[in-house]
Amino acid sequence: MAETYLSRHPGHIPLGTLDEMADLYERVYAEPPYDSAPKFSRARFASRTREQALTRDFTLITARRDGVLAGYTFGFPMPPGAWWAAASRPSAAILAAPKFAVIELMVDRPRRREGIGRALLSALLDNRPEPYATLAAVVNADAYGWYLRNGWRKTGEFRVEPPFADALLLDLPR
Repeated sequence: MAETYLSRHPGHIPLGTLDEMADLYERVYAEPPYDSAPKFSRARFASRTREQALTRDFTLITARRDGVLAGYTFGFPMPPGAWWAAASRPSAAILAAPKFAVIELMVDRPRRREGIGRALLSALLDNRPEPYATLAAVVNADAYGWYLRNGWRKTGEFRVEPPFADALLLDLPR
């Protein structure tokens, strides 16, 4: 069996990788329940990701199998007082704490159920100084249940643009 190689890219996206990421993004977000909704367009992803990569302490982790991008995750710190722009507010204690925002966690369909998502997320979140990680998960997606089974809990809702999502929170080890 081929081995999966994880690579950490702190503070940048390697040249050419954004196109590969956007290809995978399009494939995943064409699946139900996302169904290529406008907020999941390639153009919006590329624009948003280029901007997010400029964020202080942005970190990208990629997974490759046989030289092919099998998955990726990226995020950056969310300072105390900050929260998702379109989500309902969490408790005052969570809002006041620093958090790490997981912006994307993506695994290609043929590579799912091989532990790649867990390995990517672990590599992204291991040794983070923040007490919490947070992400947006589409309510009817298979990934939503996976997050809940892995310790994430609902702490807010995104109900502006379908498909609707929840803000999830994970306590990080200190």
